[in-house]
Amino acid sequence: MGEFSFIQWIRKRQRRRKGTLLGIGDDCAVIDVSPDKLCLITTDMLVDGTHFDLKKCAMRDVGRKAIACSISDVAAMGCQATVAVVSICFPDHTTEKFARELYEGMWSLTDKYNIEIIGGDTISGRGPLCINVTMLGNDGGLKPIRRSGAKAGDVILVTGEFGGSILGKHLCFEPRQQEGVVLNKNFTIHAMIDISDGLTADLNHILKESRTGAILHECQIPISQAAVELSRKTGYTPLHHALSDGEDYELLLTVSKGQAKSVLASGLIEGIRRIGEIVDGQGLRMKYADGKIRRIRPRGYEHLTS
Repeated sequence: MGEFSFIQWIRKRQRRRKGTLLGIGDDCAVIDVSPDKLCLITTDMLVDGTHFDLKKCAMRDVGRKAIACSISDVAAMGCQATVAVVSICFPDHTTEKFARELYEGMWSLTDKYNIEIIGGDTISGRGPLCINVTMLGNDGGLKPIRRSGAKAGDVILVTGEFGGSILGKHLCFEPRQQEGVVLNKNFTIHAMIDISDGLTADLNHILKESRTGAILHECQIPISQAAVELSRKTGYTPLHHALSDGEDYELLLTVSKGQAKSVLASGLIEGIRRIGEIVDGQGLRMKYADGKIRRIRPRGYEHLTS
């Protein structure tokens, strides 16, 4: 069993209530709360040993990451995160000092992005530290951007650089909250997602939801210095790490060619660049530096795999 096949199984059996405009299958669910307001909801669970390692990082870093992951989901819909509910299972015998440090980390971002933690649940147990954040956002008069709107002929744009996040970025990334709203407010974005599972894995989510294919250009993939450093240890190429490592928490979006020119020329989003295009058909291909185009398999992190 894999994470995504299990989610699809749940999705097929889920009944949609009248006020639910968007359910399973995007970065956030969207519900209609009034004639002129939409509420976005997302939830993320982080566990010691999977999403962070308390032997190598501080509790403050964990708290910050827990909030940042959920902000990133709302940003991927082009909307604004507003309030959060936080539930935590501390390991038995956790000291109050460590617990407070966790919240200090969360507050470092909630204060910055004007988000209020309005409640939650705190327990302890024999297992590892587990923290779950449910984040709510509002549309601010904007239409939430889905994964399913990519069209053949669209240009694929990304913010930032990719790969090697395990060397530090996975804990200290800056969620693209401002960029998501600016893009939604100023341009016509067909589809958008944040890169948590991996560049090719998350692009593939858009392809499946939009029923399209894509061609990436090897020479246009923004590879981080961390990916280069990690490749020296693993033996994999920096490109491999950029395409599959995940936890970069950058934005990937598709827009028409005309809108792509406007986005790139506007100067509103620092470091945004083109990496490929959406095409008819299915699957993901790469145009390599030698000009040859070959099919590639989406790679990234997936829970519940053997």
